[in-house]
Amino acid sequence: MLIRAFLLWSFICSYFAIGFQSSLSESQCARFYNEYQLISKKMNDSSGEALKSLGNRYGRLQDRLEAFCQHTEYTATPQQSEDTPESQKNSKAIVLYSDESKQADWESFYTPPSYCLTESLSSVNKLRCKNELERFKEIFDQQWEQNNQKVAELDNTNLEEANSQIQDETNNEQSEEANFVSNESINQKRPSTLSTTNENTDLAVKTKTTGLDTLFVYIEDYLLALIILLIILVVIKLALPSLKRLFTKHFSYVAVNKYLMKHLSVNEYSLYSRISLPISGGMADIDELILSPFGIFIIICQPQTGRVYADTTSEVWTEQVGKKRNNFPSPSRQLPIKIAGVKQLLGIDDNVQGIVVFDQEVDFRTNMPKDVLQTGQLIAKIQHFEEKVFSPEQISHFVLLLSEYKPSNPFKELMGKIGSKQKMDSEWGG
Repeated sequence: MLIRAFLLWSFICSYFAIGFQSSLSESQCARFYNEYQLISKKMNDSSGEALKSLGNRYGRLQDRLEAFCQHTEYTATPQQSEDTPESQKNSKAIVLYSDESKQADWESFYTPPSYCLTESLSSVNKLRCKNELERFKEIFDQQWEQNNQKVAELDNTNLEEANSQIQDETNNEQSEEANFVSNESINQKRPSTLSTTNENTDLAVKTKTTGLDTLFVYIEDYLLALIILLIILVVIKLALPSLKRLFTKHFSYVAVNKYLMKHLSVNEYSLYSRISLPISGGMADIDELILSPFGIFIIICQPQTGRVYADTTSEVWTEQVGKKRNNFPSPSRQLPIKIAGVKQLLGIDDNVQGIVVFDQEVDFRTNMPKDVLQTGQLIAKIQHFEEKVFSPEQISHFVLLLSEYKPSNPFKELMGKIGSKQKMDSEWGG
């Protein structure tokens, strides 16, 4: 079932990925476009973590406008005419230094790549352009300082020769740095000298965003979480039957007790759990004893969970889980002994019913005996007795007799077992 759900989920994702089209209203596009422009202005004055946060939001808004608002006036990437003059495409030189000679060398050293010259930049390109500018500025400052130091140390007679040597060293260093930076950019050549104008290669023409690309942008951050969630669901699906069998095997009466408390009225039914009563030859443990004006019900809770083969003529029944078979004492043989003990204790001869209860998921491969039920049939069996056979005085007398045999609370008993095990472990550990 889980595999079918996963395949259905994959089919739905593929269907929407193929047919993913612009579906935002014009008002939504306008709201996204206004926020897009506001963040674009804020990013000019931001830095550090604030710039990264604004950049992430800027990128998401740009993706939405490109994917969902392509046919509206609110678009994040207005097309640029191919016949725009070259003088309009180039941005103003970046002024970083008050020294005119140093600023002139900087302008000849660094020319922004073409993707940094567009009017509207994506958040990714803004961060990339800023980081690139800082990296080249640091390289330029180091080389400028090295040039000044070497020039100051040279003798005036050898100044011309020293300048030529410094220029060669600078060219080599700048070429190495430019090669390193070119590996990080996308098919973009970097400047290689201080004195020559840099030539840049334009980025490849921006491809049109498809519905599948946009869908992947939104789910790629959650893909790992979805895979982990799917693995957890598979593990739970595989482990749940074993855990249920383990709980039923050791605490079957807990589930039955909770089921009875939920569906039986406390005004008419008194419930005694895990009570030991005297019988001929010793004491009998009764999982559940129900006292009511309609009769007294003795319930034996069975821990089996697999296939059950019941034989009323045999002293043992058989349980099969997988390929493993286990024999257990016939509860139908134990029931009359416990009924006789309760009748003797309360001083009555009739109106005591015995019921054997198995888990709802038990698979009976033989006919179920008369007094054997599954959990889902238990309430109907008890409420089938509608005629009052005991007076309030008799009920009070029964309660007084049973008060000498204190019943246990299955939930407290469960917690007590866990607590005693932890205490034993701590004592051994100490």
